[in-house]
Amino acid sequence: MNRRYRAVLCGYYGFGNLGDELLASALVDAFEKNGVPREELAILSASPEDTVRSLSIRAVNRWKTTEVFRLLRESDTLLLGGGGLFQDVTSVRSSAYYWGMIRLASLAGALPWAVGQSVGPFRTLSGMFFARNALGKCALRSVRDERSGALLNSWGQKTSRSPDPVFLLGQHSSCSERREGHFLVNIRPWGGSLPLRTVTKAARMAAEKKLPVVGVGLSAEDVVLMERLAGSRIFRPERIILLSATNWRTESEPLFCNAAGAVSMRYHFALLALLSGVPLSLSAYDPKVEEFAAEWKLPVWKGEGPLPHPAVSPEQEKTAYRAELFLEEFSRMWNEARRLVLRKGTGRS
Repeated sequence: MNRRYRAVLCGYYGFGNLGDELLASALVDAFEKNGVPREELAILSASPEDTVRSLSIRAVNRWKTTEVFRLLRESDTLLLGGGGLFQDVTSVRSSAYYWGMIRLASLAGALPWAVGQSVGPFRTLSGMFFARNALGKCALRSVRDERSGALLNSWGQKTSRSPDPVFLLGQHSSCSERREGHFLVNIRPWGGSLPLRTVTKAARMAAEKKLPVVGVGLSAEDVVLMERLAGSRIFRPERIILLSATNWRTESEPLFCNAAGAVSMRYHFALLALLSGVPLSLSAYDPKVEEFAAEWKLPVWKGEGPLPHPAVSPEQEKTAYRAELFLEEFSRMWNEARRLVLRKGTGRS
């Protein structure tokens, strides 16, 4: 059977979280750089119409199982595309959903594979079971951090290491000049008081520098949280901005070009700040954020004591190299996936 699509992308797409939308965009770019046009790609999304506008590829509602199965019947492969899909800190449902998609792909004859995964942490046996079983059924897999690689190795699953796909989007800021006009703060909803303590410490640091605070959200829930906390006497942002999937480049350029520093909870806000060369300090709500800070030798705060002052990564010049590394590993995996599909006799030569 000659299938219409080379890959269906599967991730936390269409929920209005810019980090995940950037992952989807980077993976589409990676496919195009490997000779796969957009018309041969499809994606599962919680908001198919928005995803079509953003990426110009076919999108199917991720919750409509019959439509998803039909789409997988038309595709050579199913790609689990980046990020922390397998974890149960927020809910075991995430791991269960992607386990179900792997099962559905197998029934539809679409080869499952996974790129740029951050696996765990797990608090339940069921969450770990879904992750181990699903990733074990992937023909190929890569992770973006050492902790995830060690976990998969302990499960007896061979994996490779590749940088986060968003590095492929490159140096998105084209600042002709920089000025220290404001201080950026990004937080996200999380259990306990960490978001409040993060903005409180960041606001005091900005006040010491006599700089206005600009709150930057990667999702609507970030903005709602910051607007609620803005009623406090300490956190008084000049403005709060939501970066969108369609206009993030033009929206983020003036933010980063005029930033004296940034404090970030979210992984991908930190990555965007890193790519822009903005001095950065991270608030580690999750192991992946702490690992990002360690990898780039950036100051990290674990919720106790003074918030460290933002700094430019001493590894800054290596961001372009990380993009090359990701594309190299993605290309290797895609060529191997094609070989496996062709050996099955279901794919296009």
